[in-house]
Amino acid sequence: MWLVDTGLSVEAFTASVTDLLVEGGAFDISGIVLRVDNRAVKFVPVFLYGQGMTGCMEVTFHDGGNVTSLGRLFMRSGTTNNWIFTPPCTLSRPGSVLMKVHF
Repeated sequence: MWLVDTGLSVEAFTASVTDLLVEGGAFDISGIVLRVDNRAVKFVPVFLYGQGMTGCMEVTFHDGGNVTSLGRLFMRSGTTNNWIFTPPCTLSRPGSVLMKVHF
């Protein structure tokens, strides 16, 4: 309801994520697109439970003709439940803490 009259729409799509522990080597998971007019930010799942993380999403910006990588969001596991943002073309994963998530 908080999106009413904002012009922002949310769309779900299905992405295939590779996982060698799953029969067939992949499984389907939902991603999301936030759209305003001809611009969109797309969150595409990359992996779950790997590299000390509980998940990774590729974030891209679409302006109707061009696609620009914004970076990756990682959710950490263990004692720190923070989303970590890593800009594109960054080799290291640590990045900066985007937000703290408490469960």
